[in-house]
Amino acid sequence: MRSLLALSVTVVILSLMGCKTTQPTRPLENYTNDDRFENQSSTIRIPVRLNIQELENSLNQQLGEALYQDDSFNDGDKMKVTARKDGTIKITTEGSAVSYQVPLDLWIQYDLGLGKVEATGRLNLDFSTVYAIGSDWKFATQTSLQGHEWKERPRLKVGGVSIPVQSIANLILSRSTSTISNSIDTLVANSFKLEETVAEAWQLMFEPYEISSEYQTWLLVNPTDLGMTPIKTENGNMEATIIVQSKPELRFGPKPTANPTISLPDFEYRMLNESAEEGFQIFLDATLPYEEAERLTKQSLQGERFEQGSRHVVVEDIELFGQGNNIVVNLLLSGSYNGHIYMTGEPVFNPRRNRIEVEDLEYTLDSKNFLLRSAAWLAKGTLKKKLQENMDYLLDYNLSDAQKQMAEQLQDYEISPGIKLQGALEELNIYNAYLTTNGVKVVMSLKGDLGVIVDGLSDFGM
Repeated sequence: MRSLLALSVTVVILSLMGCKTTQPTRPLENYTNDDRFENQSSTIRIPVRLNIQELENSLNQQLGEALYQDDSFNDGDKMKVTARKDGTIKITTEGSAVSYQVPLDLWIQYDLGLGKVEATGRLNLDFSTVYAIGSDWKFATQTSLQGHEWKERPRLKVGGVSIPVQSIANLILSRSTSTISNSIDTLVANSFKLEETVAEAWQLMFEPYEISSEYQTWLLVNPTDLGMTPIKTENGNMEATIIVQSKPELRFGPKPTANPTISLPDFEYRMLNESAEEGFQIFLDATLPYEEAERLTKQSLQGERFEQGSRHVVVEDIELFGQGNNIVVNLLLSGSYNGHIYMTGEPVFNPRRNRIEVEDLEYTLDSKNFLLRSAAWLAKGTLKKKLQENMDYLLDYNLSDAQKQMAEQLQDYEISPGIKLQGALEELNIYNAYLTTNGVKVVMSLKGDLGVIVDGLSDFGM
């Protein structure tokens, strides 16, 4: 009796075990590497260049011909005066100071009481502008007269006698130079709204920037700090370097949510690290969500038919997820075998090819045992090889496209009228890959050159 009971129990247990093996067991999904690598801070050095010749052209255009005009005898000076440009305003620079030479042609009409007399004269005015940048990034200038040089002194002729009018000329200087100085400061303030430009750029750096619409590639700069070097003059340009500290990310898939914006840091001068390489080197994390990886894998494999003799399977669906350091591929098949099988492999960096590959993609032990019992032909077929090739090129394809798109956009990108971003992306290097809850994360660096060129100030319409 006991023997019969034991046999019955054994049969029941074996039958239950047989029921459990009708499908391979789904691997447990777990992630342990979300903080495996700390996102490194990157320094982006952006040279800003303003051509002095462009500034000079803009100044001459914006100020016009008539620089000062007094049409009244009744304002206390008994004079009418018109001061016009007598040629081109010239700009020179030294250190952080900007100097202007303004040539004037003067017409003077003086009320003597008994009658009115006229005179003309010509002189050069020398101005100098100093600047300061406030903590709110506002660019302020102060222009003052440094001296003058008469090219032709004005004289009034009364009754055949020439009367020097140096005192009258000095009065003209005091009034016209104030007007010209204010005009220069106003022009500079309107042309260089530094606080608006920097604030707008700071906000934009928190927005996802689309690198490729076809491959759904997005860049988030994620700035953390901002500063600028002192302005210097070199090779006919006024130059400074904006220094941005950031923790950039590259993401694939639908447009990601923008990270929370932090307030624009107060303006501070920063000094360049002379030992640092020129251009920029950006460390960034590129995240390929599992959903996007699934979409790209399905493009190559979904609907594919694999045959051996009279037997075949068709790939109906693909799911990707993580288990520790490994990526799990869940294939839903139909045909001679209907059900799921599972493969795993570890994403690793291949330095020789500078790309991420899925190393040793193999059936899970449970899937392998199941196939050997139920569908050995499938375990020995080309399905695994095809999937291995697809997974190896998956990230490489996206990262190469991202590099190409970024390189094209950096060549000549117009930020706003007259302001262009010019640069070159020279290298994209990959360091590692690991799995997180959100997808496959790749640690990489971008190297290249970047600059902001300010041209065409006379076209700004201010």
